[in-house]
Amino acid sequence: MTWTQFSQQPRASELLYHSLRNNRLAHAYLLTGPKGAGKKKLALHLAKSLFCPEREADACGACLTCRRIEAGNHPDVLLITPDGASIKIDQIRGLQKEMAMRAVESQHKVYIIEHVDKMTTQAANSLLKFLEEPPVGVLALLLTEHSHAILPTILSRCQIVQFSPLSAEAIAGELRREGVLAGMAQVASHITTNVEEAKVLSQSESFAQLRNLVIQLIQECKQRNSSALFTIHDMLQKSDKIKEELPLFLDLLILWLRDILYVQVGRHAHLINSDQQDVLQGQALVWTKAELLHGIDLVMETKNRIERNANAQLALERLVLQIQEG
Repeated sequence: MTWTQFSQQPRASELLYHSLRNNRLAHAYLLTGPKGAGKKKLALHLAKSLFCPEREADACGACLTCRRIEAGNHPDVLLITPDGASIKIDQIRGLQKEMAMRAVESQHKVYIIEHVDKMTTQAANSLLKFLEEPPVGVLALLLTEHSHAILPTILSRCQIVQFSPLSAEAIAGELRREGVLAGMAQVASHITTNVEEAKVLSQSESFAQLRNLVIQLIQECKQRNSSALFTIHDMLQKSDKIKEELPLFLDLLILWLRDILYVQVGRHAHLINSDQQDVLQGQALVWTKAELLHGIDLVMETKNRIERNANAQLALERLVLQIQEG
């Protein structure tokens, strides 16, 4: 992987690349942004680019040095993650001891701290002292999703690098490169902004089953009989995990109703379930725009009710009956 492959985060990658190439790296960076935005991947690439013998100010990703950094066993690159719920002072003390030693394989040493906002007060104060007097050649890369939870004194000693949420198009493209079918990649990319979560979703059997249930339920809701209620009952009875998956099921339901509406108004290029156009076309013939908009509102209301611990079966049955009433 090279810097050009971080096009989803152009500002962050360009800042770090040009700083490295011009030999103007700061001693500490805070990489902040939403989960799944690629902060750790970019931090590791910067570390590789400092050490890679094959490329100047970049990393080949294939040499022994790059592979050791990726695997977490390079002597001059240290990764710190929370020990349980927090990063503790003993971890920071161990980090300071490691960073004070002479670099083994170059003039540089790098430490990456994930979820730096989860440091205990003692750990944060210890890190602050270390940032105030950094050893020569030591680069700090601090990663967080919650920069507001970090001591202002730590923030003031770091150059802040902001990461944006990945677009659905970028996530879908990444999933397709991983071999995920285009249709499932498209849907998963609209469920989460985290590439790894989207990958897990799109490759799970339950994700495909939930979408099939959505298609079935929408079809049955227009039949004006009890089949939709039976589908809800069977869904809740057959899987122990279904209650955990209900928010995902309802998100898929919203996306499906929205796609039917898009078919009706001719916005086919914006379909999320684009691999199911024939089914969507058929369902678009039996729903009115008012019913679809009302249905989306009802699903959102049901999701809120379930999140407030309403009885799942009663909430879903109520949803079906309200949709059928129009």
